[in-house]
Amino acid sequence: MAFNPEASTPPPHRTADARSVAVIGGGISGLASAFRIAGLGHKVTLIEGDAQLGGLGTTFPYRDGRLERFYHCILPDDHALVRLIEEVGLGDDLLWRQTGMGFMYDHKVYPLNGALDLLRFSPLTPIDRIRMGFLAIRARLGGLNARLDSVGVADWIKSVVGERAFHILWKPLLEAKIGDAYPGIPALWLSSRMHREKNTKKEVKGCLRHGYGSLIDALERGLLDRGVTIQMSRRVSSIDEVGPRMRLAFEDGSAEVFDAVVSTSPLVQFQRLTANLDIPDSLRNLELDYQGVVSGVFLMREALSPYYWMPIVASGATAQGLIEMSNLVPLERSDGLHVTYLVNYTHRTSPLFARTDEDLLDAYQADLEHLFPGSSAGIVDRFLFRAPFVEPLWSLGYSDRRPQGSVIPGRLYLAGTAQVYPNVNSWNSCCEVVERMVREFADDMASPARRVAA
Repeated sequence: MAFNPEASTPPPHRTADARSVAVIGGGISGLASAFRIAGLGHKVTLIEGDAQLGGLGTTFPYRDGRLERFYHCILPDDHALVRLIEEVGLGDDLLWRQTGMGFMYDHKVYPLNGALDLLRFSPLTPIDRIRMGFLAIRARLGGLNARLDSVGVADWIKSVVGERAFHILWKPLLEAKIGDAYPGIPALWLSSRMHREKNTKKEVKGCLRHGYGSLIDALERGLLDRGVTIQMSRRVSSIDEVGPRMRLAFEDGSAEVFDAVVSTSPLVQFQRLTANLDIPDSLRNLELDYQGVVSGVFLMREALSPYYWMPIVASGATAQGLIEMSNLVPLERSDGLHVTYLVNYTHRTSPLFARTDEDLLDAYQADLEHLFPGSSAGIVDRFLFRAPFVEPLWSLGYSDRRPQGSVIPGRLYLAGTAQVYPNVNSWNSCCEVVERMVREFADDMASPARRVAA
């Protein structure tokens, strides 16, 4: 069911049925939730624990502009995100560009952007390369097959491409994204990802002319236009019921009461916040861990390659992936310098995540010099950012356990990364989750039982 943009048109005034609604979290899920619920005519308060809106889309100042702490791109079929971009008036700022993927194996870079590139990928045997092509075809044609929810991703890949191709290409990629938890990840997660990112046409990715920060700013303006109150640097410590209403307690000892609450927190945090509430056991006991990310951002005088994204395998590097963002976004955003991200997806408790910023930046700079001799001389600036809750570590059969948006109908709602499965965790997936939640919210608020209870 498509979201109805007309339902989010700012009303001329609030009706007698308007509710006070708190939205916890100022990332894309919280911003989109507040924007859409305020568009239904409700009185919304957005609460963010940090001093900056945007979550994983936050930026940092650089020269006369801003750059993203973590890399992002938009795909042509990211309909929910593009819809939101257009609603806040940034449709004309969408830029689309053909991009490519490189694959570094044993210090050599191979293009991987089509059947011919795959057939020339010499680390694999000719038979392995053909079998790899079958995997792409299967993902493109049946990537959303529900049966894959109960099949381990490693078993699925091996059944198609064989052991050699799995260990040379796929195991390093899975370990880079998921770590040693990859054997328990459902094949549906990977197949839906491949289904989303690859098709028979040339790869196209999108960005905003002025970056994700411009979308965050536009959403903030849209929230203020719709009468939303924005509270920054306020951390919620618990969510409780007070009669027919919901009480938020804050770490500073204060509290506020609302008719309804929407949480966009990671599941582990939501479960902690709702420890005193009677929420369904299926949600209370749902186990879902998260992989974090470490991101080194290097501003360089020259590009390293023509590729947007490049996994680094069997090459002696600390970083597991390299993203040359300036092969997608306009160079003027970074004052003519090339923006390069070196990343590791790693658990928040891992030794790598605990390393100091300078230690990691030195390691990443050594990677650049080792993999692209002479490149370190072209580094102008470098920055290090990290986030503990990025990629959910799904378990087999998760489709049957995925939470609904309506937790306590009319009072408590969830719109977070625990609900994006089987899609990859992206801003588009988060926008899709929000649209589903808002439909549930609107239905609950329209029901006679809900009106009597209120």
